[in-house]
Amino acid sequence: MTWVSFSSLTRVFSTPFIVLPEGMDLEALTTLYCTPVNETSPTPNITTPDELFLSSTRFYIQRILTPVAVFIGVIGNSITIAVLTQHGMKSSTNTYLTALAVSDLIYLICSFLLSLQHYSGIGDIKYYFYWKILPFVYWCIDASSGTSTWLTVSFTLERYIAVCHPLRGRILCTETRARKVIACVAIFNLLTTATTSFEWEICYKDRQSLKLTETELGQNVVYKAVYYWFTAFVFVYIPLALLCVFNTLLVGAVQNSQKQRNGLTQVKRNGISSRERQENKITMALVAVVLLFIICQIPTTIWLIVSIFYSPQEKSPGDNYKRGLGNIFNFLMCMNAATNFILYCAMSDKYRRTLILTFIPCISRHHRTFTISSLASFRSSMRNSVRPHTSQIVPDKSSNTLRQPSMRY
Repeated sequence: MTWVSFSSLTRVFSTPFIVLPEGMDLEALTTLYCTPVNETSPTPNITTPDELFLSSTRFYIQRILTPVAVFIGVIGNSITIAVLTQHGMKSSTNTYLTALAVSDLIYLICSFLLSLQHYSGIGDIKYYFYWKILPFVYWCIDASSGTSTWLTVSFTLERYIAVCHPLRGRILCTETRARKVIACVAIFNLLTTATTSFEWEICYKDRQSLKLTETELGQNVVYKAVYYWFTAFVFVYIPLALLCVFNTLLVGAVQNSQKQRNGLTQVKRNGISSRERQENKITMALVAVVLLFIICQIPTTIWLIVSIFYSPQEKSPGDNYKRGLGNIFNFLMCMNAATNFILYCAMSDKYRRTLILTFIPCISRHHRTFTISSLASFRSSMRNSVRPHTSQIVPDKSSNTLRQPSMRY
């Protein structure tokens, strides 16, 4: 729903001669050119740069980029869930990553539902069910966002224990304990964000369209202040600080492990390098996931800090810029939820192998058949090359039979 630009109206009135239809005066012509029309233009009735900025972010991010990110993320997280739940991928770390993929999947779907608000015609009364469930969508997106945050903290802490305290890790880092932690994190976030669904209610606009308005709870100053500070510290500041600390410790542990391995002799290095390299790859993959999370969360953190000291009047230039930046920061969080799949593929050999075995079995069977036939040919050639001559056969003094010298190959 947009307005005809003022320049169009100016061009009409600047024409030397205007022939009006019968029964239409100049006031009616003005009304005709200033009535709303359905368009998909990103710049409806733009008069100031701040309005252009807000309108552009709503159009390009909410209508174009968010659906693309959601499409990629839904496919990627679904594949991740299928891969990490395979029998050969079971571990405490993969249990956390599976739960993270489920939480990100819910977040992406809810983000797409929220983006539909910016489409023209969505306020029609025939979409009443959409507006009815929208308060619960706000609840789900807040709960899933908080769950993803604390799941990231949980597997970072688990990985720190496994790497830096391996003896304790054998006791603490188990699948059973991981499931308990995931359940506690999910329940905590569902309960602490449950009031979000009671902040909004449906309002009839001009008896023809629908929109959401704040309830008495949503307008309560004390509630808004308490909820703001609670969510800011519990879901942003504290998790971000913990992730920075443990991520730094993990990177340092990996570097120390590489230095120790480089100082060993060749014999000792060959005995432990394979296991340590695999552990370091897993650790660095998780570090990459955490770094991506921090990069996407820092703008939101800064935005929340600025909001404490700067609260512009509604629909003012400052408020328009603030809302536009909010759209950009929300999109960064969508990208974070959608791109973990790419990191797993890029940094984990085991993930890629399991992905191929799961979704492209024909290639995996061909590769397995080729490997087996190659190994059989190699063994056959080795037998022929080491087969002893007749002169090498010596008599066994304990019996009258002939015995071949034992050979290892």
